[in-house]
Order: sequence, then C-alpha cells, then structure tokens
Amino acid sequence: MVKDQNRLEVRTQWFPTQQSGARSLTLQLESVLNQPGAQDESSMAETAWSTGDIQQALADLLPVGPARVRRELQRLLQPWPQRRYAAAYGRSGGILNLFTPPWDEKQDEVWHRLRTAWKARNFADEKSRRAALAEVEQQWNETAHPFFAGLTPAHVMVGGGPQEAKLANEFLSLAERRLGKGDYQGDGEALIKTLMLLRGWQVQPQRDGRTPMQIILAERNELLARRKRALVARKL
Repeated sequence: MVKDQNRLEVRTQWFPTQQSGARSLTLQLESVLNQPGAQDESSMAETAWSTGDIQQALADLLPVGPARVRRELQRLLQPWPQRRYAAAYGRSGGILNLFTPPWDEKQDEVWHRLRTAWKARNFADEKSRRAALAEVEQQWNETAHPFFAGLTPAHVMVGGGPQEAKLANEFLSLAERRLGKGDYQGDGEALIKTLMLLRGWQVQPQRDGRTPMQIILAERNELLARRKRALVARKL
C-alpha cells in the first residue's frame, strides 16, 4: 500500500515550453521525496540519507507504474558528491528555476572565477593545494548562484518540500490564467512572459507576510538541516 505522502499527482497544466513541462516532473518528484510522513516520520529522502539504502527508501512505493519515474527517483536519491555539488546542474531548482535554461559547468562564471583565483595562488605543497581546492568547492556549494535564481547549489541539491510544491501549483495556475490562452510568436516569447510573471510573483508577500522566495529558502534550509541530522544519525 502506498503511503499518502508518497503519491505523485499528475495534473494537466499549461507550460510555455515542452522542456519546462518535462522539468516539472522532477520538481514534483523532489517534493515527494521530501514529504514527511504522518507524525513527522522520516521522508523517503531522509530514509536514504540515514540508511544509505535507496531501495529501503522506496519500499513504500507500488512496484507498478512508469519505469522512468522510478529511475528518476533512484537518480535523485543517489549519494551527493563528496565535494562540489556539480550534480546540481541536473536538478530542477524548483519553481524558481522551472523556466530557466539548463546550465552546465562550461557556462558557470561563478565556478570559473573561484577556480581561477585558486589556480593563481601559491601553495607550499600538493597537500595544501588540494585542501584549498576542497575549500573553494565548498564555497561554491554554499554560494547563492545566479544560475539557480539565488539559491545555492546545496539548496538545489536538497530539492523542494511540500510548501514549495503548493506554491508551485499556485503559480502554475496563475500562469495558466494569465498566459495560457495567449497567442505567441514562438516559445521564446511565451517563456519570457512566464519568467517576468514568476519574478514578480516570487517577491509578493503571502498571507503570513513572507514572499514565496523567503518561504522557499526557509523550507530548503530546514531540509538541509534535516539532511545533516540524518547523516549524523547514520554515523552513530
């Protein structure tokens, strides 16, 4: 039997491009993995972090269903890189990044700037050189990045949670109402209008006074804290 919190709801929604529609599946799956159970039971992601066992984390999913969905869940649950979170390039980045183009290391000016500064330094030996590189990689992991709409690579890696999933559905509904029936010259025009709507929406205060951006950051920070606790428990 599938736990309620592990259900993936497939809805028909408007997207400005096929690519953004495809990426929305990863966004949904990330929120499913981060959804805690009843009475604050561990999420599937926490189970994987604390046990190192992906199959145990997915044990409550029905063995039927699209194979590509299960493969994507397994990919998202893979252990994080030991040093630089380069795998962040392949994550959704949540609703804030759903409509931005996919980035990679070749285009990453933040990483190249950090790495260039490291290469220009003088080191006493190879050991200190490697240690400095590890520090630079960690700095990149924790730096708010323009590629990711101001999220850090660590924020991107952890994925969104239930609050962000709710906000994402609210924005997608808004986008459909405002833009879904528009007559566009091409995908580029539809994408630009969607991004403009998103950037305005993400800074508008909600009922509690916080903006969607603030809510998303707070939730991802909490998810990172839960991951840290799960990894500590694994070592005990």
